[in-house]
Amino acid sequence: MPILVIGVNHKTATLELRSRVAFADAEASEALPALLALPGVQECVLLSTCNRTEIYAHALHDSTSDILFRALCDIKGIPVTTLSAACVSLQGGSAVRHVFRVAAGLESMMVGEAQILGQVRGAYRTARELQTTGPVLNRVMQLAIGAGRRVRRDTALGNHDVSAAHAALSACRQTFGSMDGRRLLVIGAGEMATLAVKVFGRARARIAAVANRGLNAAQALAGRTEARAISLDDIPRVLAEVDAVVVAVGAGDPVLRRQHVESCSGRTPALLILDLGMPRGVDPDVAALSGVIVYDLDMLSDLLPPVSADANVAAERLVDEAAERFMRWYAARAAEPIVVALRRRADEIAELAYARLQPRLRALDARSQARVRGAMHTALRRLLHGPTVRLKEAAMDRRALELARDLFELNGEEEQP
Repeated sequence: MPILVIGVNHKTATLELRSRVAFADAEASEALPALLALPGVQECVLLSTCNRTEIYAHALHDSTSDILFRALCDIKGIPVTTLSAACVSLQGGSAVRHVFRVAAGLESMMVGEAQILGQVRGAYRTARELQTTGPVLNRVMQLAIGAGRRVRRDTALGNHDVSAAHAALSACRQTFGSMDGRRLLVIGAGEMATLAVKVFGRARARIAAVANRGLNAAQALAGRTEARAISLDDIPRVLAEVDAVVVAVGAGDPVLRRQHVESCSGRTPALLILDLGMPRGVDPDVAALSGVIVYDLDMLSDLLPPVSADANVAAERLVDEAAERFMRWYAARAAEPIVVALRRRADEIAELAYARLQPRLRALDARSQARVRGAMHTALRRLLHGPTVRLKEAAMDRRALELARDLFELNGEEEQP
């Protein structure tokens, strides 16, 4: 049974298409049971971030990839022809290594970002709560998360300040130079907005206001600084007071629209708007206004310095070792049904041989007869010990499993784990 990855990411899909495929938390919780109910799907996890929407599955057949892909198109209402060119489809070892690389930040748009590990952990937690994982994906996700932690802790990749919020700060510095005293409006009150407040605060920018649909959440975040909490309706009145706006809201509809920003038309210096949301938090029409400069996630990704080659190599090595450890476990698991069937066959042969010998053992007491019987089983088990060990070691080779079935005449006898 293969491990599959189906989805889109920043390497294959535009920001607009990624926005259409993205899942909010509630949508993901609704979609997971539906995905698990698809023919051939044994286990599944759904990861949706700014950079990617991917389904990780343990399935009966490679062809289950097509079923998952069409289900993704149906759930999001996207024509198959629109999504097919951007869709990633991986199986087996390639799929496993991809999951491990994602958790370690090696597949991120901003290589080394720390947020992805928490997002992978959250996606796995949701799948566990909804009981859409089992022994295989539990092992994949636990080892991937562990590898991600080791990369953060034991390599230079963990020392980098890499995130969309840091990229937004770089964009502002390119325009303003020092951020000391620059005034900022933050729209949103979630994890990314909180990180933006922290990053810009360290740069000595002044958080003038925090806007959010829920005023209580805005007040909680604003309370960490000297900012004031405002509603989304108050945004136009605040724009004249600030140098930049960070929009950290992933919503179905943009929260910052052209009518909010029209008063800034022709402004000098231009108002910087940094859209960190997925889906977009800023209406695309805003970028057409003069006096306004809009950065989206794809534009921001080019503003951070590349990770050093040494840090990448060390992280890649840790990830490859962890992925290889999983593949050995998975291969041994694939061999286990054959090993069980082989041992059962050996026990049957020993029992048959003992039954034929038993009439000659009547002179022995019950204890002695039991010893003879046990010795026969032990001898066969010892004979098979070497072959079963080698079988588990070679289990990643499907041909080796097929040869073992033929050699020991086990076709159709072993049970799936």
